[in-house]
Amino acid sequence: MFIRQSKGEITLKNNHKLLILGLVLSFIWMFLYPSFSYAHAYLQQSSPSANDIISQSPSKITLQFNESVQPSFHSILVTNSSGERVELDDSYIPDDQLNRLESNLKPNLPDGLYVIQWNVISGDGHPIEGDIPFQVGEGNHSTVVPSANTTKKLPSGDYIAVRWLLYLGISFLMGILSFYLFMYPANPKGKSPLPRRSRTLLWISYCSIAVSVVLSLPLQATINAHIHWLELWTTPWFDQILRTNFGPIWLVQIVLVTILGGSLYSINRSVATSRSRMISLSVAYSLGLGILLSKSFIGHSAVSEFKILSVTMNFLHLAAICIWIGSLLAIAVILPKEASLPSLAKDRNVVISHVIHLFSYWGTGLVATMLVSGIYASLKYVPTLYSLFNTLYGQVLLLKCGLVVIMLVLAAFNYLRGRKKKSLGRSVWIELSMGVIILVLAAILTHLPTAMASPGPIQATNTLANGEAITIRISPNVVGINEFEIDIHDVHGQEIRNIQQVKLTLTSLDMDMGKYEIILPSQPSSTFLAQDLISMAGSWKVQVHILTESLDAWDTEFTIRVGTE
Repeated sequence: MFIRQSKGEITLKNNHKLLILGLVLSFIWMFLYPSFSYAHAYLQQSSPSANDIISQSPSKITLQFNESVQPSFHSILVTNSSGERVELDDSYIPDDQLNRLESNLKPNLPDGLYVIQWNVISGDGHPIEGDIPFQVGEGNHSTVVPSANTTKKLPSGDYIAVRWLLYLGISFLMGILSFYLFMYPANPKGKSPLPRRSRTLLWISYCSIAVSVVLSLPLQATINAHIHWLELWTTPWFDQILRTNFGPIWLVQIVLVTILGGSLYSINRSVATSRSRMISLSVAYSLGLGILLSKSFIGHSAVSEFKILSVTMNFLHLAAICIWIGSLLAIAVILPKEASLPSLAKDRNVVISHVIHLFSYWGTGLVATMLVSGIYASLKYVPTLYSLFNTLYGQVLLLKCGLVVIMLVLAAFNYLRGRKKKSLGRSVWIELSMGVIILVLAAILTHLPTAMASPGPIQATNTLANGEAITIRISPNVVGINEFEIDIHDVHGQEIRNIQQVKLTLTSLDMDMGKYEIILPSQPSSTFLAQDLISMAGSWKVQVHILTESLDAWDTEFTIRVGTE
C-alpha cells in the first residue's frame, strides 16, 4: 500500500489556499494597471501620405498607428533624394493621442523627392519601421506604397538563449515543486531534508531564472535601441526602457525572483520540519506561477479587446507546458534516487508505481490544458491557412505543434503504463527531450510578429436569398494596389451575364475614414476585375452592389482583414 501522510503534516488542501492567494494577488496587481495593453501596432495613416505630391513644404510629420505605441525608442528621419538628412525636431508622442508620432519639420524644403524613415516600439515590444516617400513640387516621381515592416527573420542567438534559459529554469523549478507537492507529498521520511540532488536542481533552476530575468532588461534595450551589448555602456538606455511597458513588468519579476530565493533557502534548510517545508514549497510554487503570469503581460497575449481571456489563456499555456516538462525531469531524475523511499525493494516499488500513476493523470490534464490554450492562441494569431503555411510565425508554430503531437503520443503511452503500475523507462527521456526543444520554439515565437500581418489573398462567397452566389477575391490583400475580382453565379452554378455594373464600397472598421468606392466596369463574362488602392491595414467592410441590365439591384457585404506584408 502507498504510505499515507502522517497526521501532523500539512495537507494538500491547506497548500491550495496559499497557491490560490498568491495567484489572486498577482492577478489583482496586474489588472490594477489598465495601461498595460499590448498590441502589435501597424501604420494606419501618415501626413504626408505615401507617394503624396504636395505643392508646399510640410511643417510637421504625423504618423498614426492602430494602437498606442511605447513612449521610448521612437524616431523619425527625413532624407532627400541625395540621401542627406533634413533638419527636424525630435519625434514625440502627444499626451492626448498615444497612437500618434509627430515631429516638426524645417520650413521651406526645396522641391524634390523625400523619404520619411520611422521607427517605433509596439506594445508587445517588437520594433516596427517603415519608409514613406513623398514629393514637394511637381515633377517625375516613382510609385511606391507605404510600408510598415516588422522583423521577419529569426531572433538573434542571445535573445533565444536568454528566453530559453528562463523557460528551462522555471520548467525545472515548477516540475520539482509539483513533484514534492502533488505527486510525492507523503513520504516515510518527511522530516528529513530534501535529497542533495533535488536541492542542487532547485538552485540550478533558480540561478537560470535569476540570470535570465536580470539579462532580459539590457537584452530588450539592445532590441529597442538597435545597439550591441558593448554599446550599452555608452548609451543612455536604462531610464528609457523603464518607461516602456516592459520596465514595470521587469521590476515585478525582480521582486518575485528575490522572494523566490528566500523561499528556496527555507526549503533547503536541513533543520526544516515537514510542515514548514511544505509551506515554503507552496510559497515558491506561487511565486513561480507569478513569474509565468508576468510573462503573459509581455508579448502577444494581450493584443485583443478580450485582455483578461487572452492573458489567462497564455498563462495557462505557459504553466501547463512548464509544469509538464519539469515533472518529466522529476520523474526521470529525482524519483529513482529519492532518499526517502522505503528501504525494502517491494515497498519501494509500490511507492514508485503510485507516483507514476499520479503523474499519468497529471500529464493528461496538463496536455489537455496546453492543447486548449494553444488552439485558442492559434486561432487568435493565425487568421488564415495561408498565413499558417506562408509566414515564419506560422511555420515555427507548425513545428511546435508537431512536437506537441509527439509528446501527446508519449504521454498517452506513459498514461497506459502508469495504469498498469509499470515504470516509464526510456519514453520519459524522449518526452523530456521533445519538451526542451519546444521551449526553444516558444522562445522564438515570443519574438516573432504574429501572422496577423499576413492574412494572404481573400476569397469569400455569399449566397443571396434568391440563390445567386457572389464571390469576391482580393489579392494580395495588403496595403497598396490590389486586384479586386467579383464572380456571379445563379442557383445552378451557371454564370450570370446580364450585369451592367458592380460597385464596391470600402469602409474601415478601425477608424472613421469615410467610404471609398470602386467601380468594376462591365465585362463580357460574369467576372468583374479592377485594380485599386487599399489605404490602410486592419478590418474593412466591403459592400457589393450589383446592378443588372433589367435594373434589378443585388446587395451583399463581406468583412475582411487587410495585412501589411
